[in-house]
Amino acid sequence: MSLYVTLYVPPPPDHHFYEASKPFTCLDGSATIDFAWVNDDYCDCRDGSDEPGTAACPNGRFHCTNAGYRPQNIPSAHVNDGVCDCCDATDEYNSGAVCDNTCKELGPEREALQRRTELLREGFILRQQLVQEAAAGRQDKQGRLGALQDARRGLEQRVGELRAAKEAAEGPERAAKDEHRRRWEAATAEAAAAQEAARADEAFAALDTDGDGRVTLEELRACPHLDTDGDGAVSEDEAKALLGDPTPMDAATFRDRLWDTIKHHYKPQGQAEPPSSPPEPPLDETPPEEEEEEEVEEEEEDDDDGSEGPEEELKVPPPQHPEEKGAEEPPPVPPFDAATQALIDAAQRAREELEVAERALKETEESIRALEQELGFDFGPQGEFSYLYNQCYELSTSEYIYRLCPFKRVSQKPKHGGAETNLGTWGSWAGPEHDRFSTMKYEHGTGCWQGPNRATTVKLSCGTETAVTATTEPSRCEYLMELVTPAACRSPPLHEDHDEL
Repeated sequence: MSLYVTLYVPPPPDHHFYEASKPFTCLDGSATIDFAWVNDDYCDCRDGSDEPGTAACPNGRFHCTNAGYRPQNIPSAHVNDGVCDCCDATDEYNSGAVCDNTCKELGPEREALQRRTELLREGFILRQQLVQEAAAGRQDKQGRLGALQDARRGLEQRVGELRAAKEAAEGPERAAKDEHRRRWEAATAEAAAAQEAARADEAFAALDTDGDGRVTLEELRACPHLDTDGDGAVSEDEAKALLGDPTPMDAATFRDRLWDTIKHHYKPQGQAEPPSSPPEPPLDETPPEEEEEEEVEEEEEDDDDGSEGPEEELKVPPPQHPEEKGAEEPPPVPPFDAATQALIDAAQRAREELEVAERALKETEESIRALEQELGFDFGPQGEFSYLYNQCYELSTSEYIYRLCPFKRVSQKPKHGGAETNLGTWGSWAGPEHDRFSTMKYEHGTGCWQGPNRATTVKLSCGTETAVTATTEPSRCEYLMELVTPAACRSPPLHEDHDEL
């Protein structure tokens, strides 16, 4: 009798093909044999369907019922090989191996393993997508880098040309502006000299009291403003010191030799010192309102008479000369003429064009540096971690918000206000030699009080999402962070393991 009858129940929907009362037809239709040949330890069907309960057919399948757990099909070659493959031990019915029925015990463990395997499988599919995206992204970035490098060469040439054009335009502009200022300064100096000569002639006429066209020693002594020692009078020695030569001076000699010496002391006739403020009357001698009204009326009557007293003269300040008013600001430079303004406009346009080109060159160089830095990172054996670049992930706890920006930095910020603390900047991959890309190291963070600089180790594990799942501080200033990512998923096993004894 066939072993099949007592030891093997085929899985649905194939069980109806195995009927002992009639010949058996191979499931692939390749042959029809007597049912006694089923499970006779000889492979008659090409698909191995006649030996579901023996190891005769290398391509056959044996069905494990595994009550209490999940059914499974194993290769027929694993039947009666001394290894317990089915948890219900039905695969070793004739090998002599002692197999316990462990289906009930394996149920929860197997389910967890199955979930883990499914997670690995889904994560690995996502990882493969990341690898493809990384390859396409790298190719795109290399293309953009090449285009930017070409653009930089063109911009460097453009900047050189515009700088030369600017320098060429600034030369005539500078010369025209210098000439404009020279003419203005000459005109200003000429006007100042004429004004100074007029003042000198006015002073000469005032000092020449006898009108003979010469200023003598005695006429200088008669001018109290030339008192240099402050005794109230101009002595003969003071006059000689000013005059130098006791010989009387004509107007030209006065302007050339004497005026520069005395002009800071000389004041035109009729120019009085500014009146001092009248003393305020004592508080107990305040005149009554009636007296004030009478004084106002008297003043009005005096005005009507047209007579002016000495006090009235002091109320009208005489004109002052520049030296008496103090230093005055020089007059503004007059507008440029049309030709000069045209040169200035042309130079300004050249400067603006150069500035635009230099800005474009600077932005291009910054983009090149950023792309070169990104392309220079080690993003894993197949670039699968490249998608993490320029991304940040946060984990919020009761006290802090932790922020991980892969390949850049890790930080910690108090949840209820306060400054951010740097927990480390990107250092390197730090996993073991056989799994180097399982760990990231971030170093040289903010220093602890009387301690080392903060540092963070990031452990990577497989997941279908990308998220920071935990952060701890196992030792002072040393942080441990866990990141799940599809990039960390490795290829799951293609079939169930078959362990030999």
